[in-house]
This record gives sequence, structure tokens and C-alpha cells, in this order.
Amino acid sequence: MQNVTELPEGKLPIDFLKPMLDSFERGNLVVSPSVGVDVGVTRSKGRFLVSSSDPITGTEKRIGWHGVNVSANDVATSGIMPDTLSMVAMFPPRTRTGVIIGVIEEIKKTAKGLGITVAGGHTEITPGLVKPIIVITCFGSGDKFVTAANAKPGDSILMTKTAGIEGTSILANLPKVARSVSSSAATRGGNLIRSLSIVNDAKHAFSTGHVHAMHDVTEGGVIGAVFEMGLASHLGFVLESDIIPVDPATREISDSLGIDPLRLIGSGALLIACSSKTESKVIHTLVSKGIRCTKIGRFFPLRRGRTLIRAGRQLVVTEESIQDELWPTLRKCRNA
Repeated sequence: MQNVTELPEGKLPIDFLKPMLDSFERGNLVVSPSVGVDVGVTRSKGRFLVSSSDPITGTEKRIGWHGVNVSANDVATSGIMPDTLSMVAMFPPRTRTGVIIGVIEEIKKTAKGLGITVAGGHTEITPGLVKPIIVITCFGSGDKFVTAANAKPGDSILMTKTAGIEGTSILANLPKVARSVSSSAATRGGNLIRSLSIVNDAKHAFSTGHVHAMHDVTEGGVIGAVFEMGLASHLGFVLESDIIPVDPATREISDSLGIDPLRLIGSGALLIACSSKTESKVIHTLVSKGIRCTKIGRFFPLRRGRTLIRAGRQLVVTEESIQDELWPTLRKCRNA
């Protein structure tokens, strides 16, 4: 990877990213930067301070909503709820003031709905940009936390909601996609944006006291997120693809585009690792709060590998498997 001069759109490849993350000094960090871990953690006056940053680059529609939820989701996977955010909002030249006001108002409204205070940030008109880009950093503090690196051998893998939520909501709003699926699928798919938050999912799961690790489903979809969790925890896994829930709109849109919904960016779904002895308690707690929760696999010692069982066939999952379906699909739609 050292000699590669051009990289695909989306997250940097793991074998390129990992050496850079490993080179950072630990300093006073409780949790250092690493692949698959959503948050950084420091300690102050006996409490843990959790933070996470995320950009929104794959869509221009409702980027304020996307930005706040995606960053808040990362903090919430620690079990500590986000309470403050800082934002950076960059707009292309000739952006109208109404567009800027609309994005900022949406950030404020979304944050307020999650109980998050906007502490400040930066806004500008940026030469060279062709579309708005926002970056949100969320913060929270608490007495205890988990990360995606804390899964244990034998843990069950639970998932809330369905696969490909964020990707479906983005793709459903593309004219080319809307024309290729039923009107009900386009409408339902677009409305999945309302399910983008996993803050309540994480809050209620963590409240059980039985959660070992959590990770939200972002780039690379369910398969990519479980892979990152396994990588962070030094574990292998088996996923049963046939039991991973996929919304009908996601299925129809994915089939029309020839893409795999299990590899489609999926903010809105939460992965949970917990003991098989306590999985029923975690599932029951979430379901009692109106949150769908499904057992989709199990973690194992790494020597057993990382595998996906699809239609009865066992497939090996490697780093290359986490390339997200969204980016090449957006490129095709732009060039169509």
C-alpha cells in the first residue's frame, strides 16, 4: 500500500490507515486512536471524557441532520451519551445565504432533539468546494464506558434495526434510483433518514449492564462494521447473512442497483457484543423500548477466522470486503 498514489473514495484502507494511527503518541489518552474504535477517551477529575468527529461528504440533502446524528452515534457507542458538539461548516463559492442558514438551523434543531448543546465551531465559504461539507465533533462524559475493542470470545453479536439505513436514505433521493424502483420504495427509503440515530439504542442497551462492546454501522455496512469490531477486539466472527434484517425498501433499491445491502453504509443500526447468557435480557430491554434487535452472529478466537455464511456457503471476510457500496454507486449515478 506504500506505493499506492490513488485511493478509492470513502474511508482509507485499513492497511494504509493503521500504521498512521499507531504512530500517534498516547499522551493522557485512556483510549488511543485505532481502527474500528469510534471514540477517543481521556480522563478528567475522575470522569471519562469521550469525543468523536465525523464529516458528511456523501450527500447534500439534510447534511445538518446527518452530521449531528452520525457524530452523536459514535459517542453513544461508548455508553456515555453526547451532551455537547462543535461544528465546522464549509460551503462552496456563490452559496446563497438561505442555504447556509438552513444547514445551521438544522444542526441546532437536531442537536436540541438529542439533548446536545452547540458549543461553537467555524463556518466559511471555501474555494474549490463543489458542495457543502460539515464536520461535527461530539463530546460526552461519564463514569464508565465500553468501546468496539471490548468484545470477548463467544460473545453474541446483536444488531438493532436493519441494514443499510443511511445508504438507502441517500440513494432513494437520487432521480436515477427513484425512477428504477416503486414509488413506495423510494418514499419509504427516503424516510429511513428518520431512523439515523442510535443514541437511544445505545443508552438502553448499556443500561442493562451486560454489554461488552458496541459499534455503529457506518461505511462498509454491517459486514464492514462487524469486521472492524473483530479487528479492534482481535477476534474472529461468524455472521449469518440470511438472518440479518433488511428493510423492504433497502432490498428493492439494492436489487435494482445490483449492490449488497450488507455492505451499504448503515448509520442507524447498532452492533452490540454481549455474553450469550445475557443476550436475551439485552434483546428484551431494547424490544420493550420499541427498538428492533436481532442476533446475527457470534465472535470467536481469531484462529477460527472471520467468515460470513451466505446461502449455506462459508465465505472468508478480509480487509478488502469493507469497501462500501455507496461510493461506486454514487459515481455511476453521477456519470449516467
